[in-house]
Amino acid sequence: MNPESYSAELAAAMEAGFIQNPNTGEHCHGLADAYMASLADSALPADIEGRQEYDGLVAWSLERRDVSPGEVVRTFNYIRVKAVRVAMKVAQRRGEVGQNEFIY
Repeated sequence: MNPESYSAELAAAMEAGFIQNPNTGEHCHGLADAYMASLADSALPADIEGRQEYDGLVAWSLERRDVSPGEVVRTFNYIRVKAVRVAMKVAQRRGEVGQNEFIY
């Protein structure tokens, strides 16, 4: 499978997750990580701004916080969903997903 086909398939799976659950996506964190990693092998121009925003959100999600135990998971998931939405915007700009309103 060539790199463009691989990233397009990952983008389609992320899109399907958001169609299933527009608020959080279903099982999209790992898909977004794999999608963003797959872009390094792509022949298409890199989305540097999207990559930096995505990496920043992922790093922020991994920072330690002094909050209650339940808040740790909620905060992590909230930030990671923001990161997945950035990955979806990148996929949308690359034409690998449709123009869906749930991305924003």
